[in-house]
Amino acid sequence: MTTERSDALWHSSEELLVLHGVRLAGFATIQAVAERADLPANVVGDQLGVLEGQGLVEHMAFGDTSGWILTVEGKERDTELLHQELIASGAASDLRVALEDFENTVNARLVRVITAWQLQSATEQESSSAAILQELTDLAEALAELMIPVTDWLPRFSRYPRQFRDALEQARSGDMHWVAGVGVLSCHTVWAELHQDLLSSLGRERTTGA
Repeated sequence: MTTERSDALWHSSEELLVLHGVRLAGFATIQAVAERADLPANVVGDQLGVLEGQGLVEHMAFGDTSGWILTVEGKERDTELLHQELIASGAASDLRVALEDFENTVNARLVRVITAWQLQSATEQESSSAAILQELTDLAEALAELMIPVTDWLPRFSRYPRQFRDALEQARSGDMHWVAGVGVLSCHTVWAELHQDLLSSLGRERTTGA
């Protein structure tokens, strides 16, 4: 399965979106992959079945928990598809600029904010929540602006500013688990997955950062 381009907008294939969704999630339910692939759960389920038949993903169970993981061949295929997309879409230059801006302008601030939040006691978090939410609001605005050139080429990246805002709204509503909690697309999770996605889309490995 290949990817297709219409006019100046690149349309990533379901194969890439689902494989990459599993890669980013690490160990994922169908719903978790669907959230990352921006596809309906039934489409993701069907695609996972195809990929499993090709030996690219594997379904595993640990006690009451089960999920999908990439096989070695699946990671290789994901890397291959990302490279094809990078070349064919024409997005390489904007991706490199976005990664450089991300790492040099906003990432350190997010890491500082989240680390400070995680090190606080429950009482300290309660008293500092307004300040944290303001910091995250500023970061949401910066992220949205930074990602415009990338999403103009690769719409699959549009989920990151949107899901960061969604998590922020959940936190503003009083559920601060959405700041840095696990098991949900919290602000921290979305941010970390974006960093990984920028790197892997450029064929680079992650070393440090959020």
